Order: sequence, then structure tokens, then C-alpha cells
Amino acid sequence: MSLTQFIEDFEEAVEDVEAGTLNGATNYRQLEPWDSLAVLTVIAMLDADYGVRLKADDLKSCETLEALYALVQTKVSS
Repeated sequence: MSLTQFIEDFEEAVEDVEAGTLNGATNYRQLEPWDSLAVLTVIAMLDADYGVRLKADDLKSCETLEALYALVQTKVSS
């Protein structure tokens, strides 16, 4: 999985995020559509697409998509 693919999957998972508008430096928690439903949707996407189980607190520990990607990478590798 590449960062680019991860961002595309994130954009697809979160409602009302236009494809191609995010990058690694994007603070996803500051996005207008970022709410409790988006959190659950991203958690479900990570589980289904990457086999990674994260909790809401894990998402709170990251600010950027690049940081979230790095966290997911550590879970995929282990």
C-alpha cells in the first residue's frame, strides 16, 4: 500500500470529501465532514481493506494523513 492509495481510500470512505483534494499533510481531523460517523467509517475501511484494527483513540493520536498512514503501516507489518 502506498500513501497515495491510502489517501484515495480515505477520500472514498469519508463522505463529502472530493477525490484528489487531500495530501499527506492534510489534517484530517480539521476536515468539515470529520465527525463520529467518519471516524467509524474510516475504522471500518481500515479493517476491511487493510486488515488493521484501530480504535478512535488511535485516530486521535494522529493529525495528518501521513501520520495515520505510518500508524497503519506499523499495524500491517506486525
